[in-house]
Amino acid sequence: MENKPSKLKSALNYGAMFGLALLVINLLTFVLEMYDSVLMTIVGSVVGIGGLVYGIKKYRDDVCDGVISYGSALGYGVLIALFAGVIVAVGNYAYWGFVDDGFLLFKLEEQENLYYESAMPEEQIEMSMVWAEKMLTPGMASFLGIISQVFFAFIISLIAGAFLKKAPDSFDQT
Repeated sequence: MENKPSKLKSALNYGAMFGLALLVINLLTFVLEMYDSVLMTIVGSVVGIGGLVYGIKKYRDDVCDGVISYGSALGYGVLIALFAGVIVAVGNYAYWGFVDDGFLLFKLEEQENLYYESAMPEEQIEMSMVWAEKMLTPGMASFLGIISQVFFAFIISLIAGAFLKKAPDSFDQT
């Protein structure tokens, strides 16, 4: 009898691979200051979608003997993203907090420009920027990154699960 990894251990493995790949993309974006780069956005999206689909498919084929329900595929994809999100958040926090906070400053400046372009009153812009500065700390930005990672993975897993679900063969006598 073959000893198969648990769902949690398997998701942790794929989440670690997925998270490290995303962290490398993030660090390249920060170091090269390509904050608004369409290329980096596309690369990150492809890695994100590909990592989730690959992880769910490998789990279905290798651990679940080629059978997975829609709900299991969805839950497994979200679990992978949770582990990946924590890895990316820790890496981002370390980079923003101890190496370079240029990305956060860029986002603050971008937000302030949006406020001015929308013709907000000066007092309201100042008050909004105080809140924006509180929200764009390394810790808060990293925490919000985990939340957004899991949310987008939920959406991707909803779609991927519909394509990857596979019911057991009704003629199997096992």
